[in-house]
Amino acid sequence: MKIRNIYFGKRIPFFCIAVTVLCIVVTLISQLIPSTYGAFRFMYPVKYPWQVISYIFLQGAPQELLPEGFQYSAMQLTIGHLGYNLLLILPFGILVEKIIGTKKMLILFATTCIADLIANLIMGAIYTRSGDTYGCAGASGMAFAFMPVGMYALFLLGSRFGYGKLFKQVSFYVLMSIAIPTVIISVTPNVAGVTGIPSMVIHLLGLVIGTFFAIVFRKTLQDFFDKEKAAREVVSIVSSETV
Repeated sequence: MKIRNIYFGKRIPFFCIAVTVLCIVVTLISQLIPSTYGAFRFMYPVKYPWQVISYIFLQGAPQELLPEGFQYSAMQLTIGHLGYNLLLILPFGILVEKIIGTKKMLILFATTCIADLIANLIMGAIYTRSGDTYGCAGASGMAFAFMPVGMYALFLLGSRFGYGKLFKQVSFYVLMSIAIPTVIISVTPNVAGVTGIPSMVIHLLGLVIGTFFAIVFRKTLQDFFDKEKAAREVVSIVSSETV
């Protein structure tokens, strides 16, 4: 079975499409109307109730809100932030959603949102107690959670159809080229000078949650590939009998 066959399967990844659109729209609004950035971003203490979820779809920052002399322009920061998160959401998110379905993806999303919110509230209380301000934005927590589930799916694909066939697929190396830097970023407190300990905590939390759900959804993942393998065996038998 080829990885690309999963992507082009019958199921439509409604969740990943919706998240991608929201990330682009919310980020674009904040760039065009900088005054909305503060309303979308998570801040501690929380000023608006929707901030507990709107910050997920907000990437980068408007130029006028960046510190003077900041090493990146708003365009570079925003494209980099949005681009990398979508680089996880689209390849891994769609792969996972095609296998486990949209309803289970919503469960994964809700769990990640709650865990990230708790982590942000705790870190916000710690930082503000020491006199600092605390705020965050980005879909990293959710995006990083998709990767372990997707990697487990690839492991099952190899175990069911042969690792030799898996390792010959270009799609496998594309996904691995995204997965390896993601792991490195998750344990690095300072990436390109624009992140810190809070980001590392959220990234690691995403990987932990993703690993947890790889275990929770293992039966669904296994059944998907078992059914695919059984269907292919039936086709092979029918083809040989026809000949």
